[in-house]
Formats: sequence, C-alpha cells, structure tokens
Amino acid sequence: MRQLTYILLFVSFQIFAQDRTFLSIDSLPKNGILLKDGWEYKQGDNLTWANIDNKDAGWKKIDPTKEIYNLPEIYDDKIKWLRLDFQITKKLPKALGMAVTQAGASQIYLNGKLIHEFGHFDTDPSKVKAFDPLQNLIYLPADSIGNYRLSVRYTLQPNIRYTDIFGLTKNHFFKAILFDLIPTQHAQMNFRVYFKGIDVFILGLMFILFFIHLAFYLFQKKNKLFLLFTAYLLCTTILRAFKIIGQNQNYVEDRYYTLNIANWLLSVVVIFVATIFYNISKERVDKYYYGIIVYFIFYAIISSFSYGIQWQNVLLLFGTIFNFFVLVRLTRLGIKKGIKGFGTLSTVLFFAVLGLICITLSMRFLNYGITPIGYNDLKYGISPYFIDAFFNFGSISIPIGLSIFMAIQGNETNKALSKQLAENEALKNKAIDHEREKQLILANQNETLEKQVSERTAELHQSIETLKSTQSQLIQSEKLASLGELTAGVAHEIQNPLNFVKNFSELSVGIAQDLNEELSRPEVDKAYVEELLHDLTQNQEKINHHGKRIASIVTGMLHHARTSTGKKEPTDLNALVDEFLRLSYHGLRAKDSSFNAKIITQFDPTIGKIDVVSQDIGRVFLNLINNAFYAVQLRAKNVKSADPTSKSELYEPTVTVSTQKIDNTIVVKINDNGTGIPDAIKAKIFQPFFTTKPTGDGTGLGLSLSYDIITKGHDGSLDLISKEGEYTEFIISIPNNQETK
Repeated sequence: MRQLTYILLFVSFQIFAQDRTFLSIDSLPKNGILLKDGWEYKQGDNLTWANIDNKDAGWKKIDPTKEIYNLPEIYDDKIKWLRLDFQITKKLPKALGMAVTQAGASQIYLNGKLIHEFGHFDTDPSKVKAFDPLQNLIYLPADSIGNYRLSVRYTLQPNIRYTDIFGLTKNHFFKAILFDLIPTQHAQMNFRVYFKGIDVFILGLMFILFFIHLAFYLFQKKNKLFLLFTAYLLCTTILRAFKIIGQNQNYVEDRYYTLNIANWLLSVVVIFVATIFYNISKERVDKYYYGIIVYFIFYAIISSFSYGIQWQNVLLLFGTIFNFFVLVRLTRLGIKKGIKGFGTLSTVLFFAVLGLICITLSMRFLNYGITPIGYNDLKYGISPYFIDAFFNFGSISIPIGLSIFMAIQGNETNKALSKQLAENEALKNKAIDHEREKQLILANQNETLEKQVSERTAELHQSIETLKSTQSQLIQSEKLASLGELTAGVAHEIQNPLNFVKNFSELSVGIAQDLNEELSRPEVDKAYVEELLHDLTQNQEKINHHGKRIASIVTGMLHHARTSTGKKEPTDLNALVDEFLRLSYHGLRAKDSSFNAKIITQFDPTIGKIDVVSQDIGRVFLNLINNAFYAVQLRAKNVKSADPTSKSELYEPTVTVSTQKIDNTIVVKINDNGTGIPDAIKAKIFQPFFTTKPTGDGTGLGLSLSYDIITKGHDGSLDLISKEGEYTEFIISIPNNQETK
C-alpha cells in the first residue's frame, strides 16, 4: 500500500513537472536573477489565468527578454498573457524587488493579485500607451517560502515605430530581474547619478564651448570659420540634450521621435566636422566630402524608418571609419602645409575616433551587461567602465581638439598681428620722417604755386569778366534783334489804322467845309445838314476806333520792351498768341514784301485767362513764331532757287498755331512745314549760343531763353518734334492750377 502511494505521488509529480516549469530561488546574487527561462505565453485575455491554480492548456514556451522583432509570433497589438511559476525555498530579504524593461503596456499579477501596471493598458488598442520602466525597481510581495505565479497581462501599442539607434536603446518584449530591493535601490541611485552626472557634465561643457565660440564670432563676424564652428557646437549640444532625454524617456513612442532627432543631428554633426576640417586644412571639397554627406543622410534615413535590421550599427561603424580616414587625410595635408595646430588636432582626432569605434563595437555587449546596480563584467575581460570612459572621451575630444586648434590659430594670428604692428610702427616712423622732408619741399613749392595761382587767378578772373561782358552783349543783341522784328511788325500793324485815321480825317475836313457852306446860305437845307452831321459823326467814331487800336499796339510794344517783373497775372492766352502771331508775320513782311504764308489758328475757347508772366510768355511766342516763319521762308527760297520755273502751288508756306486745355495743363503748339531740324542737332537745340541760322542772323540765345522761361519761370515743358525737310513743331505745356475765368 505504501509502495502504491509512492508510485502515485511520483507519477503525479512527473505530470505536474511536465505541465509546469518551476524556478527555484534560494538566494539572490549581487547582480540579481534574470527571469529568462520558464516563461510561457498565450494569446487571449482571461483574468483567471493569473491565478496560481489555473491549469488551462495551450501555453507555449517563450523567452520574453528578446527584442520584439525576434518574437514575430507575438509581435502584434492583441492582448496576450505571460506567466512564470517559481518557488522560494529559503527565507529571502524582507523586501524583494523586480526591475522591468518592456516595449508595450502591461499589468503585473502575483498569485492572481494585481501588483503594478506599466503604461496605459486598455482593451481598446487605440487607447494603449506603451511604457518602458527602464529597469526601475518595484516591490514584489514574495517574501516567504512557497510557490508563486508571476503573470503579465500584456499588449503592444499599435501603429508606432521602435528604434535601436546607437545600439544604446533596446525594445525587450518583457525583461525582469529579481533583486534585494533596499540595497539595490541605493546602488541603482548611485549608478544613475554617475551616468547622469557624466551626461550633464558633457552637455554643460558643450554648452560653454558653444557660448565661447559664439562670442568669438560676434566679435569677428568676418571670420566664417567661427560661424561654422559655433553652428557645429550648437548641433552637438542639442544632440547631447536629445540623447539624454531619449535614453531616459519612458514612453516608447516619444522615445522613438526623440532619439531619431538625435540621430539626424548626429549626421549633421558629422557633416559639420568634415566641413570644418576642409576649411581649416584649406582644401577644396571633393568626392570624399560629398560621399560623407550622402552616406550619413542614407544612414539617418535607414535608421529612422527601419527596425530590427542587424546591420544598422554596422552602417554607423563603417561611416565612422570612413569619416575617420577622410579626417586623417585632411590632417595629414594640413601638417604637410605647415598649418599651426594640426599636430595637436591629429592626436585628439585619433583618440576620439578610437573611442567611437570601441563603443560601437561593444554596444551590444555593453547593453547586455547593464543591470539596475550598474555594469556587469563583460566578456574577454574588458571592463565596461573602461569602454564608457573611452566613449565619453571620444565624444568630447573632437570639439575640444577643434577648440584647441582654434586657440592655437588665434595665438598665431595674435603673433602675426603683433609682428605686423611692430612693422607698421617702424613704417609709420619712417613715413613720418619722409613726410617731414616732403613738408619742407612742399612749403617751398607752395610759395611758388601761390604766386602762380594768384597770377592765373587774375587772368582767369579777367577772362570770366570778358566772357560775361560778351555774353551780356550777345543777349542784348538777341533782345534787340527780337525787338527790331517786333518793331517792324508793330510799324506795319500801325500803318493800317493810321491810314484809316488820315483818310477819315480828310473826309471829315471836307464834310465840315460843306457844312459851313450850307449854313452860310439864306435857305438852309435841314435834311442835307443832318446827313452831313451824320457822316461827320461816323467818321469821328472810326477815327476814335482806329486811334484806340494804335494805342493798344503801342501799349503792347511798351510792355514787351519793358523788363519783366516776374509776377504772374491773369492773361488771355489766346489773344496773346494771336497778337504776336500777327506782329511776327507783319514784321517779316516789312522786311520782305514778297513773302506770303498761310496762317492757321486753332484756339481752344475754354482756356480763358491763366496766370502767366505775359511779357516773358510773349517773348517765347514771338521767338518761336519768328523761327517758324523763318523756316517756311527759307524753304520757299530753296524751292524757288532749285527750280525757278516751278509754280508756287508746289509748296505753300504754312504756319499753324493751336491752343488746347488738357486737364490742368495748357498746351500751345507752333507748327511749320519749313526746312525741319536734323536729328544730329536736336539734342543741342536748346543750348545757349547754338543756332542753325547763318552768321549774323541769330545769336543762338532765343530758344535757350525760351526754354528757361517755360521750364524755370512757369514750371512747364518745351518739347521739339521735327523731321528734316518736312516740318517742325514746338510744344509748350504750362500747368494751370488756378484758372481765372
């Protein structure tokens, strides 16, 4: 009977052993117990699976400490359970701790009781928030001898990316380590203080270097190398900040974006380093430079949009080696050129890249060996603290080396400036002595020059006075010529009304005699007397009318002869133009009675009176109209001389004068079909003393004075349109801001 009982117990134990894998715990080593073996998993969601007496079938073996991309069977966003049965065979410390790192959201149960939740767990996948505790210790209430079941209700956050950038961040499905809680918490705190202290120190160092070189750039903005190095240090500082934030970021999705920004900044920093080396080595960019840019952009894209590719870190290693050889090449060229500072820079570069290569090669081993209490010893007898020291030295040695190089360059620049300053001082003293000699020579020369200048100034003054006198005479001659032409026209214009006055006066004398004779008769014919008186009255009225006409002509001539006052007065422009048109025509006919011309007037009756200096404007009209009659007269003579037998109908001299009001501008056009003006001399037509007339016919001041009167005296414009041999037209534009009706 007893033997049967033993057999049944043995069989029961074997069956139980086959169904469950117990982890026996009787002590806790310093580095804790990694809960790697004995785990089972099952898809689905049933809270009763957390109970220690649940014996549901269908559970499968799993190693949850692997990264999620190595567990494709559970790499989805469905709810699943993990469980691990273990037994404590000896009394353990009063407080048992468990350090967890994971890639999703979880609820942790011990013997069916919820003891902790990481992240936001929800049956609705859209509400799940993945959370990595980063091996933060939690209390595990398994402080007595007995059997326990550790169950994990688990799900992954859907539609998020995971990252393994730098090889420093893993995405374990669920990795747990058991520790003695209290001493491990102290050790963990010391370890994290060490890590964060190193990171903060390096971050602060980069920040200080950035501000120092920013100050250098602000004081020497012409030195673009300072700007380039300042931008490099800024990117390095931001990269370090994002790396610290990303490695301590618990939310998996946020960690991906933070570390990827750091990774892109790493590519930018590498490109900046290459650019700086090309600048300081005074080498032109080549295929190696563009190769670095393309390679690290490719690396950043690959590492950002892919996960689980084993050769990501190999890409970084090869890129680092490639960049190292390019920088070594540039350093060698800089040393060959004799550029100061490259000896120090080459040493720093060697240690920097050696440190980066060491840490790249050991990233996977180093991550595997990190526990909440610090580093485990690595394989091959290499201390992780030694590798970490190499990495940190390598990460700061390039900016420090470049800063030392910039300091050496600055020192060399200061030496060169000091030397240049001394040379400049010597040159200055030499120049002062030379200047004193020159001053003595110049003092003697100045006396001679002053005498010569005085003599030449007197001669020049005499020449200027002579020129002014000549100019005054020419202007006076132009005025006299203009006045002579006007006088001739006035004389001819006065002749008609004088003839009328003379004729009607003689008639009036005869009528008066007839009246006396009639009154002396005994019988007076009253009707005849009245007729004689009526005729006498009409004659007197006509004499009075033509007398007033003569008076107005004389008054106009006197006004024209008087010096202009420059005062603008309301003037009937149409009447003024018409008057000078007739005076000019009669003046020309007084000189040449054989001359005849067709006169066309087109006056705008809406112009009214405008404010102008009538004497000055009259001179302009007279000069331009005289020129028009002169041109048609000259063409008529040329036509006649060319063919004396030709009929006059072949060419009819015509002068057209028109006025027009356009908005607030009065436009006067004087057109003739005369000889025209050649294109070659149009630009000089308004220049003083320039004339197209033969010698003695003009002084060349008429158009110049007319141009000044219109443009300067009346703020208008005087333009010329002409075609040689066909016509000439002068266009006068005068603004009329205040019109007087």
